[in-house]
Amino acid sequence: MKLKISQILEDHLEEAHKIYNYYIVNSYSNFEETKLSFKTFYKNYKNISNNKLPYLVALNNEKVVGIAYLNKFRNKSGYKFAFENTIYVHNEYIKQGIGYQLLKKLITISKKNKKIKKIVAVIAGIDCNASLKIHQKIGFKNSGILKKIGFKNGKWIDSILMQKNVWKK
Repeated sequence: MKLKISQILEDHLEEAHKIYNYYIVNSYSNFEETKLSFKTFYKNYKNISNNKLPYLVALNNEKVVGIAYLNKFRNKSGYKFAFENTIYVHNEYIKQGIGYQLLKKLITISKKNKKIKKIVAVIAGIDCNASLKIHQKIGFKNSGILKKIGFKNGKWIDSILMQKNVWKK
């Protein structure tokens, strides 16, 4: 596989949207319960872009095989330096290191942005081993667990919190 990771373009959004919605329907990693419309997905993309935050795409021969981005951790001014990461890999390309490469590139780009000081990963507690491993490998530290905080498909789900400092004091 010849993988290329770059800033996402609007041309990639349709395929990225399909990947995102796949995880809503087929996993517990996304706490949304119904698919996002393309309009809502596009609005999220524009919000991230307008805030000058990284939004990456992984391409294999021009096919979108993964996405990763940062968004505000919370919409309160005291969290202005904290951002939450999101990573999704096309279901036919999992376990090939794409998620790790996307996260690594996301961290590299984030270190160049003076407003990004902390990155938080909020990881669903069901089927999460791969996500935990790539975050640990890149230096994220466990910060805690929110017990039974999410509810999807009749199940209560924990959220595992991890964080990484991306700035040097």
